[in-house]
Amino acid sequence: MKVLILSASIGSGHTKAAQALQKVFGDSAQVIDFMAKEISTLNWLTKKIYLAALRFIPDLYDRIYKFADGRKVGVSARLLSSVLMYLPFARLLKKFNPDVVICTHPFPEAAASLWKFLHAKSAKKFLLATVLTDYSLHEIWIYGEVDVYFVATEDMRWELTTHCRAGQKIFATGIPIDEKFSSVKKIANAIPTILIMGGGLGLGSIEETLMELDKVQSPLKVVVVAGQNENLLARLRKLKFVHEVEVLGYVSDVDKLMASADLLITKPGALTMTEAFAVGLPLILHAPIPGPEALNATYAVKHGAAIDVGKQKISVVVEGLLTEPARLNEMRICAKKISKPNATREIVHWLENFLK
Repeated sequence: MKVLILSASIGSGHTKAAQALQKVFGDSAQVIDFMAKEISTLNWLTKKIYLAALRFIPDLYDRIYKFADGRKVGVSARLLSSVLMYLPFARLLKKFNPDVVICTHPFPEAAASLWKFLHAKSAKKFLLATVLTDYSLHEIWIYGEVDVYFVATEDMRWELTTHCRAGQKIFATGIPIDEKFSSVKKIANAIPTILIMGGGLGLGSIEETLMELDKVQSPLKVVVVAGQNENLLARLRKLKFVHEVEVLGYVSDVDKLMASADLLITKPGALTMTEAFAVGLPLILHAPIPGPEALNATYAVKHGAAIDVGKQKISVVVEGLLTEPARLNEMRICAKKISKPNATREIVHWLENFLK
């Protein structure tokens, strides 16, 4: 079985989900960044425009996200994505000739769906699987040509069922993450240790968060991950702090950092949240990208694994938690309770067995 996994380097979550799947599939699977310049200049420009919108006009993005979730507008958005990105997908299909195409982002999913629609009677067939990488459903993910959906929660499965055609399969497996997050051993600390992350791009007001944390009166250690944001990394390393602060750039051992932390402060990216659930790490969520991340935060807070800062000061929220160890422990239990450590292997197992 040949598997082509199409991701999109818009944030790190879609790529991390794809890589987790590839790790379990092994040599039979290949991960491609559908938004890479070598795949399509147009796709690459679309990514650049998207990231610029997040940085400079997030409120506009929020409006577009909500507007596109309507059925009529959503259909138009899906059609536009399909047409614009069809040719890059067709080239990839010809090059790799896969038995299965897995999409962890709606852009490649749109192109793959259009190909299947236009070639419905073709002898060339592939199974199209979509892995949703958020804790909410959006109209832009919904295509009649998708053979199987893998979603984060049972609520999403039921909601998607009302939109899908007969014959489409939907499984609430959870979001795929690297299995090392489920097996890593927690480390006890002499003083509370707080981990600050902002995804692979180092977003989420990390500098402001760190300065605010330095106001906390209780003893603590802070570990900051700036990701691929080299400008942020350079600025942070020049600052002086009252507390012990360790500043890191891009890291590959996030599982160990989470295992050695008592609390994670981050924007509510779905993959980071899912990794934290698997470790049993309580979350303080802030600075969501408007749209899906705000809904991710709602999910985590609803299930008791996180606190959404909102308009509160992070220093006040952290100080309060550090004086309530029972509450912090309850958040750990809640995080573990909603984790789905077998999601990655379940998805791979289903696809492998379906094609036998």
